[in-house]
Order: sequence, then C-alpha cells, then structure tokens
Amino acid sequence: MKNVKLIVAVFVFICCAFCSVFAQNAATNSGGQVNQTQPSVITVPYKKDGQHYRSLINDPVNGNITRTALNTVDQALKARGFATNDFVGTLDKIKTMDAYSNGVQVDEQTAITEGSAADIYITVDAQVLKSNSGTQVTVSLVALQCATGLKLSTSLRGESYRLYTDDIGKLMIQAVDAIKEDFLNELQRTFTDIVNNGQQVGIQFSLVPNCPINFSSEVGNDGDLLSEAISDWLGKNAYKNYAKPSGGNSIQLGYDIKLPLKDQSTGLNYLPKENFGRLIRKFLKDLKIEAEVACPKPGQLLVTIKGTKTN
Repeated sequence: MKNVKLIVAVFVFICCAFCSVFAQNAATNSGGQVNQTQPSVITVPYKKDGQHYRSLINDPVNGNITRTALNTVDQALKARGFATNDFVGTLDKIKTMDAYSNGVQVDEQTAITEGSAADIYITVDAQVLKSNSGTQVTVSLVALQCATGLKLSTSLRGESYRLYTDDIGKLMIQAVDAIKEDFLNELQRTFTDIVNNGQQVGIQFSLVPNCPINFSSEVGNDGDLLSEAISDWLGKNAYKNYAKPSGGNSIQLGYDIKLPLKDQSTGLNYLPKENFGRLIRKFLKDLKIEAEVACPKPGQLLVTIKGTKTN
C-alpha cells in the first residue's frame, strides 16, 4: 500500500512540474532546452544618409566594387557555415512586394532586413585607394541583429597589399582575409549567447493623457494592481523568466526582458512586435484594457494604454 501511495505521489509531482513548465507561453518557453541554430545573414553595402542601395550597386563607377565586396564577404560567411541571403534578390523582392507606400519610401534598411527574413545583417564598407604606388582595397564590417539592432561584431579595417593591378577581386579577398577570422569568431560567440540566453528587448508601458486607468488601478479578479499584473505576466512569459524593471513613474513603466531568437514551438524567427506584442495586447484585453503595441525602433516595444473596455 505504501508503494502505491509513493508511486501516486511521484506521478502527481511530475504532472505538476510539467504543467508549471508549460504555464508559460509555448513560444517563449524553452522547457529547459535550447534549440541550436546557425544564423542566416544578409550583407548590405554601407551607405550614408541620402544614399540608396539600388543606386549604390548600379553606380557606373563604384557599383562593381560594391558587388565584389558583398560577394567576397558572402563567400567568407559560407565557408564558416553561415547561410547567406542574396542582397540584390532581396532588393527586387521588396520592390515587388510594394516597399513604397503613398509615394513615401519605406526605410530601406528595415525593408531589407524584414524582406530577407535574415537573423543578422552585415554592413560592408569597401574603398578602393589608387595612387602612384599602386592600388589598395580596404574593408570594414559591422554585424547587427535584425530584430533588435544589437551590435554583434565589429571588425578592424582590413587592408590589401598595395599592388599595380586592376584586379579588384583579388585585392578584396586580401582585405577580407585580413579581418574575417576575428570578426566571425566574435559574431559566432555573441550569436551563440543570444541563442542560449535570448535577445534583449526593452518594453515601455505608457498611459494616454487623461487615461481613466493607471498603474495603481486594481485589475482582474485577484485584486492585483495593474503594475503588479504586468510584472507577474512578464516574469512568466519572458524567455527563461528574465524580466527586470528599468524605471518608471505614474504614467510610464519600463522593463528589460529576454525573448527567444526562435519561436520554441515552431522554430521560426521570434519577432518582438509581431509575436510578443500580440501576446501583450491579448493579456491586456483579458484584463479589459484597451492598448496599442508599436515598435518605434528595433529592440524597443511601446505599449500605449488607452483605457478600459466596456464590453
């Protein structure tokens, strides 16, 4: 009889633990496991304010240099096992998908990163320097996470030998070879940390002027204040329960949280606004609170609370 009671107790304990783990949202809950993944990368040319990607690659003087630089970096990435997305193909794709709205051009960098569905974008700044002593190529690289804008790796300036040659491709390989190992090693380390520990996102809750509800208002059926309900919910739904207050006042409430790189239930990219923002909106809706969720910049969510719902 004692053995039967012991077996039943163990079974109940396991069931409770299982239910506790999946009390989180399945998309953000790792269940103690981390889905390892190799990032997809898109290389984009460095551009100054006012410049456009299409004009850079089609430039009659420097367009070939830009294309050669992107192809050379792509080859270095492929050699290390990174999946690469075609930049020119993505440009054509976003044009076809109507990257323009009411005659106003959508931010090119955002359109490129979203259109490619890449995890990381790498800006490639390549210069060709000609003098009486020969031709030299320099290359600088910066890698950033598409979803958050977090800087993952920055290279030193790679320099080729100075040679009397018009073979820009040869010089470009020399310049990239000079920096690629350190750059890619740092990129792999920082990306692996994101895979294991999540991507950091800032969330700010704010109230519209004259809002009929505030963070000290009681919500739900348990007598919790709105600030308490938000804190508890974020702690349960953030990746590995990472949610830290980042300051606030009577009309604003801020948190730094971690989200998974990939949706833990589907394996697809986990997008802060589209995925987690939707959960926040539904959570507040359950509390009969009307709110909007925006992403004013990568890695930042803004939740605007408008009031309470009457139905």
